[in-house]
Amino acid sequence: MANFKIDQVTFAYNDHPILKNVTLQLKPGSFNLLVGPSGSGKSTLLKLLSGLYPTFSGGQLSGTLTLDGYSVDDIVPFQRVTHIGYLFQNPSRQFVMETPFEELQFTLENLQIDANEIPNRIEKAITQVGMQDFMFHDLMTLSGGEKQKIALAAVLAADSDYLLLDEPFANVDLAARLDLIQLIKKYQLKGKTVLIADHDWSGYADIIDDIFILSVGELHQANATERTHILSQSTITPKVVTSLPMQTESIIDLSSVQIKNGERLLLDSATLSFFKGKKTLITGPNGVGKSTLFNALVKLYPYSGKIFFQSQDIAKRKNKYHVRDVALVFQNAEQQFLAMTVEEELKQAQKTSLQPKLWSNEQLSSLLKRLDLAGLENHIVYQLSGGQQKKLQVLLMLMTNSPVLLFDEPLAGLDSLSQQNLLAVIDEVTRQQNQTIIVISHQLHVVTHWFDYHLSFDHQQLIYRGTKS
Repeated sequence: MANFKIDQVTFAYNDHPILKNVTLQLKPGSFNLLVGPSGSGKSTLLKLLSGLYPTFSGGQLSGTLTLDGYSVDDIVPFQRVTHIGYLFQNPSRQFVMETPFEELQFTLENLQIDANEIPNRIEKAITQVGMQDFMFHDLMTLSGGEKQKIALAAVLAADSDYLLLDEPFANVDLAARLDLIQLIKKYQLKGKTVLIADHDWSGYADIIDDIFILSVGELHQANATERTHILSQSTITPKVVTSLPMQTESIIDLSSVQIKNGERLLLDSATLSFFKGKKTLITGPNGVGKSTLFNALVKLYPYSGKIFFQSQDIAKRKNKYHVRDVALVFQNAEQQFLAMTVEEELKQAQKTSLQPKLWSNEQLSSLLKRLDLAGLENHIVYQLSGGQQKKLQVLLMLMTNSPVLLFDEPLAGLDSLSQQNLLAVIDEVTRQQNQTIIVISHQLHVVTHWFDYHLSFDHQQLIYRGTKS
């Protein structure tokens, strides 16, 4: 295995340090966890280790970052990937081809793998992550969790010595998460060195060798107390506590709604209501159709049957009115940005809000501090961390004052404290604006008592879960 050396590494943009004198020693063949608050520099560190930064980011780098004595970013990509495999936090950024098979084929051909070996490698990797039935599907039609599985398969197929994985399970359901962690463990036991950046610590008990904590740009190895605290949270299985709906005032109603993805049935003749002013959670396995349902609710995906908003058939509503009444907060935050800087996004949202008086500069300043976004107003939105982008996106969508907000994985990529702070802001603002909230999430640790109602989506059915009040 190649010798990876990271010693006294400092990285800065415009003299603003992101990482400060970072030294990291990964034991060969070990399984390591990288933790730290959102925006602390975890993704930046992984991109430096993989050789993507500073070549594709600019910035000032000092210190030693070498592979067998050669500067990592000086090694030609196809040679570097044989030693260092990197999984992006946003899997869509990693894809260049149309289908999973073509994506992995492209990866392996660029690594100059023997052509006769490539099909077997592809089938093995995709089967291991449980996506063999989607090998020739369009990548853009897959769910967020399914995309993460394919991105992981591409990294595993490359068979690199070091596996650097950035939030690899953020959009993956719990059962799949545990299976994938065990899969990566098998690769580690075969000699791979693994470093995973993750905010969710479930599933890592008895798996981890070392834990590294990154905070305010500084890295240290977890001491005994910190390690015990982190691993004590790795076995928690969250259970959402809600009651069954008892009220009658609905805001969205489904009548015999059927949704398909090609020939595959996702939702079969669903008849149910979403209730006004309430917070409803939707859970279910990856690929079951949760995001597709949201797209149908905002008229971005075809369906049969009828969907009503306040007793109006949405098929007959003009789009310009419907999108203001039922707003979708995308799973990928970057897709929702329209301006270049944080300040420009906020000013634009102020102008377009249905209730601009509620969104004074003083109100925004207070919320930015609570979301740990203060001081980032001049930053380019695409250079924020994944967690910072998510918090900004949610704030901007709250400012629309839409009667119904559909949140698709709003907590992915956020540390526990950021999740709690964001949920507190959502709860406060939506109560003030009398909004209805519907949320898709796999991040359940901090929301066990936050929702009014819980819908389970599985086996083509949507069913309310909970106890009778």
